[in-house]
Amino acid sequence: MAAPPPPGSLPPPYTAAAAAELSPTEQPNPEYERLYHAYADAYGSIDQVRRALDAPVRTLGSTDAWLGPEARQWGGQLDSQRGTLQKAADRILWDIYDRLSSTQRTIPRV
Repeated sequence: MAAPPPPGSLPPPYTAAAAAELSPTEQPNPEYERLYHAYADAYGSIDQVRRALDAPVRTLGSTDAWLGPEARQWGGQLDSQRGTLQKAADRILWDIYDRLSSTQRTIPRV
């Protein structure tokens, strides 16, 4: 699963100046703004999550500190968990993206 589009591919929340130009029956949706900023924050830091197990996998594979069938089995499990972690990171982004892209930028003024 690939990562979703970057935050800049979606319309940003309304600025105060742009909100002033909306029709009198509309106002910016605060939920859209909250989701947009959450998505931007998550998108900017998700690579740290994706790479969290890269160093241990490299260390295990490039040293002779632990050899044998148990080491290979444990290394295989570690590599599998790394893949699971990377998929979970992408799923988190997709969940926020899907929610954001289905949220209206404006709501009726009450």
